[in-house]
Amino acid sequence: MANGDFKSYLGLLCGFFSEYRTVLRHKSQQPPRFAMNYNRAFLVIMGLYPNRCLLAKYSNYKRCNRLLMLNSASLLLPIMFAIHESTNVVDMGDDMAWMIGTTLIVTKNLYLYWRANEIDEVIESLNYYESCFRPTQGFQPAEVESENVEIRRWQRLCYLVETTMFSTLTCCMFLFNMAICVQPLFSDRDLPYHAVFPFGWHSSVEHPRSHMLIYIWQSLTSQFNLLSICQVDALGIHSILHTALNLKILCLEMQKLSKLQLTDLEFHAEFRRIIQFHQHLISTVEKNNRLFHGAFIAQMIASFALISMSTFEAMAAASDPKVAAKFLIFMFVTFVQLSYWCIAGTLVSTQSTYVAQAAFELKDWHTKSIFIQRNILFMISRSQKPLLYEAKPFPPFTLATYSIILQQCYRILALLREAM
Repeated sequence: MANGDFKSYLGLLCGFFSEYRTVLRHKSQQPPRFAMNYNRAFLVIMGLYPNRCLLAKYSNYKRCNRLLMLNSASLLLPIMFAIHESTNVVDMGDDMAWMIGTTLIVTKNLYLYWRANEIDEVIESLNYYESCFRPTQGFQPAEVESENVEIRRWQRLCYLVETTMFSTLTCCMFLFNMAICVQPLFSDRDLPYHAVFPFGWHSSVEHPRSHMLIYIWQSLTSQFNLLSICQVDALGIHSILHTALNLKILCLEMQKLSKLQLTDLEFHAEFRRIIQFHQHLISTVEKNNRLFHGAFIAQMIASFALISMSTFEAMAAASDPKVAAKFLIFMFVTFVQLSYWCIAGTLVSTQSTYVAQAAFELKDWHTKSIFIQRNILFMISRSQKPLLYEAKPFPPFTLATYSIILQQCYRILALLREAM
């Protein structure tokens, strides 16, 4: 699908609910594709995925992509110019929270602009099991049918989790933006985002027409930015989830190998393919860490800052329930985003260590030839170190890191509370 055109990506999105409904209703139905393909198609339709194929087919795509990114970034400048008008810590915190969020969105869109071709390669590499490993297996005896059923079950479960999150988060972004845009109707603010424009264009009293245009522009750009960060994050998180799925499949393939009655030569050939699969997964994780290094760092910093700031602002605005509720919603959204990253990373780190256990449990492996035993011990040794999605020098995306971030946020919150 990396070589698809605009029309094929649009057709893929149009057929999403039909494919999703079919897999959901029929337990025996295999997923037609990765959920990451839907995220990529959504970004292509939004004009944010300038990969090699699209640029070759559509000469204006890159120009449109740059204009859209410039428009997204332009939302940031009026908010920065409006900070000096903030009269209290709550208003200033509101402006800074939106600045941090918009900066994170712009940063990730830039990484998508620079790395679209490499992301295509990552999506293809995560399809290694379907494209390279399984087609060369040949005849599968009845003894291993239970493992084959289990593999299909995990593939279906992963597809349903990813596609459900894809559709749910997309709908939530529409509701979140609606809550942002209707706020001026129930408060003394003129615009969804506190902003300052030249010649007082943001004033509804002095320039009602320009104010209306700015209101519409902020609403549409805000919706565009929220949808873009949703899809970019889903693309990264689903690559992590699919790594965990492939590690689970790797363990099941070793269970299948234990049930097969093979000679040492046949066993060596099959186990060699499993080792290649494992090595491929290790190299994929390393490639992802290099590819998304800057985006991972931006995610860590932004999550830490937004959780700390939104929690503090919610406490500072306790006397005004509407303002406090807004910061609580912002805090909840940030919590969900960081939780999704860390849960996906934890699945990879834990599942990668199970590979060693699966290799150790191979039936009668100690009776095999010395060469086979050495290969098995090599795999056990290689699996002792868990695979981690991380951006050094920051800690990896795991639940342990999630706990550390929350502890540090609580300490900063307590310090700010005492300073008030």
